[in-house]
Amino acid sequence: MEGQPRPPGVTAAVAASFPSMKSARVAIEALEHAGVDGDEIELLGQPADVARDPSEPLGPDRRMALHLARRVALGALAGALGGVVLGLLIGLVVALVTDATDSHSGLVTAIAIVGIGLGATLGVLVSFERAIGLSDAWPLTFEDVPDGPVWIAVYTGGRRIRTRAAETLARHRPLELRRGAA
Repeated sequence: MEGQPRPPGVTAAVAASFPSMKSARVAIEALEHAGVDGDEIELLGQPADVARDPSEPLGPDRRMALHLARRVALGALAGALGGVVLGLLIGLVVALVTDATDSHSGLVTAIAIVGIGLGATLGVLVSFERAIGLSDAWPLTFEDVPDGPVWIAVYTGGRRIRTRAAETLARHRPLELRRGAA
């Protein structure tokens, strides 16, 4: 269904209206993090229709790249901080347990540096995975579109996913939340 709305007559299990594409993006990311498959998420409304036929891709591409770069940088920083703390703790334990009396500080420093590198790498990988949406709707939220509400529709037959989607969307304070007949 890539980039195309579902055929007429297909009812969304859950739908929520958001005031802007940015707030819709946050909700789409939350849905995916809550376990809703990206193929089950669709963006609807006039802004979404305009976004499907972009006129100038440079602006949206730049916004998407900045969005990802900020998230990845924060992930690298958080990972490096966690890595240095863990590295220092491991280094101190190793230094205390071993009989290497001449170079405790060198050993602790070396393990802390390794911790920084491993932590930053892990932070980048996790933050990148958490920052990008796999739904076809997610990249549309970066497009230049007219102001106005945009709907997120979730199409799923599973009761648990439907309930989780409704709860997730409700936490993001939609203008309106509807539960369909699916």
